Amino acid sequence: MNNNILDSLHKIASFFENNGKEDLAAEIHDVFVKVSAKKKKKSSGKNVPNNPSLWSSCKAQAKAKFDVYPSAYANGWAAKQYKSNGGTWRKEK
Repeated sequence: MNNNILDSLHKIASFFENNGKEDLAAEIHDVFVKVSAKKKKKSSGKNVPNNPSLWSSCKAQAKAKFDVYPSAYANGWAAKQYKSNGGTWRKEK
């Protein structure tokens, strides 16, 4: 829903700007910034494993398997192993 609102606000601001109404475009731009800032605040917290010992085991396997650790490939592989062994994640507050 927010994407539709942001798209609409952008189109309206562009219309006013193109028709010489810079003051109205600036006000709409301010609303656009406030709405987009609220959208970004929703995702907070860090993913934390619910089973730390299983996660440590998967990380150790990744360290043994890959030459470079930490790397995106090694961490992705460890996360996939963790999940396939029944591990789950939660958001830390």
